Amino acid sequence: MRILNEAYVCSFNEDKAKYEKCLDLFVSSVVNACDLSNQNPKDNERKRIANAAASSLPHQLGAAPFLTPSSLNLVSSLCDIDEVVKKFSTKTPSQTIAEAAAARTAKAAAEKRATAALLILRDVAFQRDALRGSAVDCAVAIASGRLPASAQIEDKALKLVMNVIFPKNVDCADKVITSAAKELEFATRFAIENHEKIKKANEASARKKEKHGYSSKSALAPQSDEEKQALDRVRKPVVLVMALAVRRPEIIKAIMENGCRDGADVLAKAIRTNMPKLARAAATKHGAAKIAVQVADMASKKEAPLLICFLDNLVTAADKSLPSQELIDACQEIQKARLDADGKPDIRYIMPVVSGIKRVELLKELPDFVKGSDEILKTALHRMSERLGRYSMIFRDEPDPTENTLRGMSSCEQMVYLHQLDFHAIGIPQKRYLDVIRVCLEDDEVFNDRVVQAALDYISGKFLEGESLPLAYMRTIILTCSKHESLHSWICHVLLPRLVEGQVHSDKRQWEGWMRCAKMLENTGDQGISSLEAIEKLPEEQKKMYRAKYPKK
Repeated sequence: MRILNEAYVCSFNEDKAKYEKCLDLFVSSVVNACDLSNQNPKDNERKRIANAAASSLPHQLGAAPFLTPSSLNLVSSLCDIDEVVKKFSTKTPSQTIAEAAAARTAKAAAEKRATAALLILRDVAFQRDALRGSAVDCAVAIASGRLPASAQIEDKALKLVMNVIFPKNVDCADKVITSAAKELEFATRFAIENHEKIKKANEASARKKEKHGYSSKSALAPQSDEEKQALDRVRKPVVLVMALAVRRPEIIKAIMENGCRDGADVLAKAIRTNMPKLARAAATKHGAAKIAVQVADMASKKEAPLLICFLDNLVTAADKSLPSQELIDACQEIQKARLDADGKPDIRYIMPVVSGIKRVELLKELPDFVKGSDEILKTALHRMSERLGRYSMIFRDEPDPTENTLRGMSSCEQMVYLHQLDFHAIGIPQKRYLDVIRVCLEDDEVFNDRVVQAALDYISGKFLEGESLPLAYMRTIILTCSKHESLHSWICHVLLPRLVEGQVHSDKRQWEGWMRCAKMLENTGDQGISSLEAIEKLPEEQKKMYRAKYPKK
């Protein structure tokens, strides 16, 4: 310290660089002593010197006339103990009890010195206003993983930043936010610079998986080792900034803006992966409806995908309960304010809350979902029925016919209403109308044989009551015959005779479909399963017409 003070006095009349170099040399000597101790835990003399130097460093730096950003960076290097922790945490069969004890002691000593470095950064941030920004930069860089440290020290740095420095005062909070924004920018640049490398690795991995018949279960899972490493690199700054965004919601703008930059795909994936935590915490602190509108007001058109992801997770955060009416109203306001390419309200913004919207209102929105892409339609249908799993095979009736209270739309109801769409009135081609039903039938995890049976049964019941059959009805039955062998018996012995009873032959198109279906099931080869019973119930004229077209073999 005497040499430091002399250098400081000399700096009054000479270049201050001498003092700064002297200070850096002093801190470097402490860091070097600690490194030498980490390399050889059995050397008690090195251990003594390192512990003495590290324990006195906070007091000596506290008494120093002034500090520099470079000296704080050197202090931060005391946290670089990841390799030491891994080395001393690994046990080998040949390791003696004494060696194991020395390794544990060395590990504990290294972690203690790293913790002391964090405390130095805290003291500088609190006591030296001129260097507050530099101290916070170092602490945030350690917490975000840019400066090397062990996992335990990174966690301590995160707690230091969030629970100690940020709440201290407004200036400290502003400095933390500024530093976190810098780390997010570093992560964004990293993602963009490695975009092509990750893309090529993912393509190679996809070809390899396709060759072996593997498929990724989650769109957010890393597709290759390169992407996994990149996700690990950008995840920490994302988590840090999201934690700050709960307290300062305006920061969410920076998260979405960086995540939607060209080439920052891996950053966007990290943001989507951690979005549920942000949405849940923000909704708890500020209210789901309020934070939804606030974030929507900040998001630009380019940031729409991440805005929708945020809204989607606001609803998921509500556990198994329906979305609140306030949140539904908020999403509907957002939808009206954000128009699609055709100048109409964008349906994607109400998709997160459709499970809580009344069924009668969903019927008005259904044509817009049909006009969208298959992915939008499937997502909307899933969200409509996600709270109605126990009613998937039921077409619910309103408890009070004079008041519409049912919310969401079960899978059975979706299939019925899609068949009943008036495609001419809503302005979609007949091909799109038929394709929508085909897309649903292909998704047999949702629209399984029992759901399809319930929908066909309901429509046929309405047919007996006098309603006409939807255009796609017989086509759906034919597709069901090909896809669900389990329904052959029910179609032969229940559905086809019921349609005969309702005089299906009075509609030429439906009659053609009935005959084709009956022909498919006339000789199935399964004992007791045949459409002959339904054919015999046809009026004589229609029976002759059927046999003329499909002679009995």
